[in-house]
Amino acid sequence: MSDDRKLATGKIPKDVLKRLVFTCLGEPSDRVLKGPKVGEDAALLNMGDRIIIAKANPITGAENKIGWLAVHINANDVAARGGRPLWYLSIILLPEGSPESLLETIMKEQHEACCALGISIVGGHTEVVPGLQRAIVSGFMLGEVSAESMITTYGAQIGDDIILTKGIGIEGTGILASDLRHKLVDHVSKAQLDSAVLFLDLISVVPEALEASRIGGVHSMHTPTEGGVLNGLHEISEACKLGFTVYEDDMPIYDETRAISNVLDIDPLKLLSSGSLLICVDPDRSKDILGGLEKIGVKTKVIGKITEGPCVIIDRDGIERAAGEVLQDELFRILESQ
Repeated sequence: MSDDRKLATGKIPKDVLKRLVFTCLGEPSDRVLKGPKVGEDAALLNMGDRIIIAKANPITGAENKIGWLAVHINANDVAARGGRPLWYLSIILLPEGSPESLLETIMKEQHEACCALGISIVGGHTEVVPGLQRAIVSGFMLGEVSAESMITTYGAQIGDDIILTKGIGIEGTGILASDLRHKLVDHVSKAQLDSAVLFLDLISVVPEALEASRIGGVHSMHTPTEGGVLNGLHEISEACKLGFTVYEDDMPIYDETRAISNVLDIDPLKLLSSGSLLICVDPDRSKDILGGLEKIGVKTKVIGKITEGPCVIIDRDGIERAAGEVLQDELFRILESQ
């Protein structure tokens, strides 16, 4: 087609997903409780007395610790459904000429990450592929949950408090500090860069997701990954057909993220934010959630509320503005310009 548009690096736009992906889903099954939908990051499959949670996600924007990241990114979305991740498979694609040590490193990273979360590696595929510039790991995670404990993104309700754990732009900060150190070293202190690289160790949200689910009052949980916290909020809005009002001044941000964002002219609200968790909770239970997560060492903050609409940000000057959608994650925009 002459008007066939070119796709930008990163997530496929929602309109394209709805037109080209969600219209081609094979044979319907009445055992699929929740299938592909914007904002719903893991499928729910009815197995009788239990519900299986299924999630697949690749690691494409990082070079460092990709095996580790693949496990945790997929485990996070299973835990955000209220269930425990249990079984993992991965497809590892390596560039031509890759040394055996690269495969060894990726496998050891996956093994260590799975052991830390009590997950079994049950299969997968490894292959050397022509044309690749760097290794790609695509993970697939399975978990289970009871029907009573199941949580969906679309469950958010008007008046819910929106809680954010840890901070914004966590994964993006770690990747940029590692991959663009040569560009940042003259502008960001060595101590901050060294600290930022370790942000990749903060990627798991499994402990806080399971603890929040245990405490109760949670209507929705969502992991803000590509497109950052702002895109994560939009995905919740899309799933529940409601709006939100959030306060920029209440968004927790690490000093390292702020420093790197300032140098690279990045909006940290649009920066890859794996490691954060958005929790929509009954306001009468917010204090319980905040206290419970604090006890397990996870910092949290209420950043806004679910509303009838529209989607709004109150900036640091107290000015209300529309929360525009994220067209491309800041990480991909910056890496493409290098």
